[in-house]
Amino acid sequence: MVQGQERKLRIGIDSGGTFTDCIVDSGNGIEVIKVPSTPDDPARAILEVLCRYSPAEVIHGSTVATNALLERQYSRAAFITVAGFEDLLDIGRQNRPDIYDLQPSPPLPLIPREDRFGIAGRIGAGGQIVEDLDGGQLTGLADRLARQRYEAIAVGLLHSTENGEHEEAVRTQLASLGIPIVISREAAAEPREWERFTTATASAVLTPLMRDYLERLATGVEPATMKVMDSGGSVVPWQGIADRAVRTVLSGPAGGVVAASSRSTGTAAISFDMGGTSTDVALVDAGKGAARQHRFHIGGLPLAVPLLEVHTVGAGGGSLAWIDAGGALRVGPQSAGSDPGPAAYRRGGTGATVTDAHVVLGRLPDDIQLGETMSLDAEAALLAVRAVADELGLPVDTTACGIIEVVDAEMERALRRVSQERGVDPRGMTMVCFGGAGGLHAVSLARSCGIGEIRLPAAAGVLSAIGMLEAPWSEELEEVLLCPIDGDGQLRWREREKALAGQVREQISRSGGDAGAASVTTTLRARHAGQSHDLEFPCGENSEQEFRSEYQRRFGYRMDDRPVELVSMRVAATLPSPGISTIPPEPDLPSASCRVVAVAGEAPVEVPRVYHGSIVPGEPIEGPAVIVARTTTLWLPEGARLRADEDATLIIDPGRG
Repeated sequence: MVQGQERKLRIGIDSGGTFTDCIVDSGNGIEVIKVPSTPDDPARAILEVLCRYSPAEVIHGSTVATNALLERQYSRAAFITVAGFEDLLDIGRQNRPDIYDLQPSPPLPLIPREDRFGIAGRIGAGGQIVEDLDGGQLTGLADRLARQRYEAIAVGLLHSTENGEHEEAVRTQLASLGIPIVISREAAAEPREWERFTTATASAVLTPLMRDYLERLATGVEPATMKVMDSGGSVVPWQGIADRAVRTVLSGPAGGVVAASSRSTGTAAISFDMGGTSTDVALVDAGKGAARQHRFHIGGLPLAVPLLEVHTVGAGGGSLAWIDAGGALRVGPQSAGSDPGPAAYRRGGTGATVTDAHVVLGRLPDDIQLGETMSLDAEAALLAVRAVADELGLPVDTTACGIIEVVDAEMERALRRVSQERGVDPRGMTMVCFGGAGGLHAVSLARSCGIGEIRLPAAAGVLSAIGMLEAPWSEELEEVLLCPIDGDGQLRWREREKALAGQVREQISRSGGDAGAASVTTTLRARHAGQSHDLEFPCGENSEQEFRSEYQRRFGYRMDDRPVELVSMRVAATLPSPGISTIPPEPDLPSASCRVVAVAGEAPVEVPRVYHGSIVPGEPIEGPAVIVARTTTLWLPEGARLRADEDATLIIDPGRG
């Protein structure tokens, strides 16, 4: 389907660790569906929902690749490199992420030593061929690989970003094996060998897994077209990303950031997405959308792919409370997930979670249904929290408040990581709050960080799925150049820019899109000559001065006497999304009351329980109050107040408490 044309049934799906969220947009209305995830087979929960509809388009955000890397459950792959460099994956860098760890354990490569193979042939710096490939050796290697029954192959050769002739030759020679072959120059536009090779190995071990998963889903939704959210905040046809699986490691969180960007009203904002398993936060620049980065670490290993700059911590509604060896209360990163889930879910869970703490305190009323499908068991939540309280020797209510304070501290660090640690003052910023558990913590976190306004949109608990439907379709190509950004170097990269622009338009056209309607943008990565690290910035008329201005903004000074080297160029062709057709519905029921422990150590108090859909735009509500929405619950403590706008977004002044 070509985006931007007539309205047809579109479905956005965000498959999370605890819930699978679906937004069904018929063009005349929106249906919100939230069902428990099936971690053993994520596709099962999705197909059980999709079998009820006949969509024209399905857009999916997945955690399959992320979980596979974190759990080390992926396909068996081989790695081919230059002879003598087989151990480079183990050597990595001498960086020490934890400087106080006297015996650090280096991250294990994704492909073990016995599955790595060295070949003769060498390309030197600048792309000159130093030693030719040995065709006979490659033939023998192909036979050896066939006997080992590998599911994929990663090829990483030195300086291939400057001359890809050898990597292409290896791929051609091994094509008869009939398995995916990932070459490093296509997996990552990165001149550094370790980062590029690691990204290629990640893509190789994930590709068979993601290809099988996406093929199964695509078959299940036929004749609908299916697109997949990538980590950079855009969607692409599933066929185009099945062989680039490494680009889906932040697929789900990216959808939420896209939706949050359009709901920040043009001001600098922080997106705060608290789900059942984790919390994702990101910085949204005023007028520029979400910040992007070119490197990401998962399990200690670098992935050199363009992605939204999202920081994730293991703090969610299902995070388990526990006592460490020193007798201190801790929360997460272990999670009860969706099976068995928190004790209050009545699915066999017995550990105390953040959700159970809120049920005990009354901030999450036990007579509501989460996502309109799951009821809560207050007695089971009380028993779970009491077990932790007995171990601490504290009252149950005090322990429940302590669980919330501990998880708040973890999320506060994440919020400061994407703001203050980057030189951005959170005071005066807006927090866009979403996720099933976000509303229960938003006010306390905004107060601790000095954030002056919170925006909680309609259908906040499934906002990431909405983001899938709002994300643009974008095809992009990136190429390492390593040339001066001005003079003769500029002539060179401007020519490559034109060529890449034609190629990305062609990619859209081949997938059925209107290439003529696509906007083309160029992003550059550059550095001062002699530097190791680079900066990414949009390309304009005077790219050298744009780099120098960005460098000064980021670091506070300029070095006008140092020449600028262009590292790489990324060209993207983008088609805008039609977005969602209307505001998702929220419940409009009469107000009631509920008993809530508002302050640790004090008796429960009666507070109003107000339904999101019943709030009249412009009429303020003072805390304390519990605001019940279809997919989330907001705890509005004393001193906070809110009002709704015409789009049913709750605009909250957190106050000082």
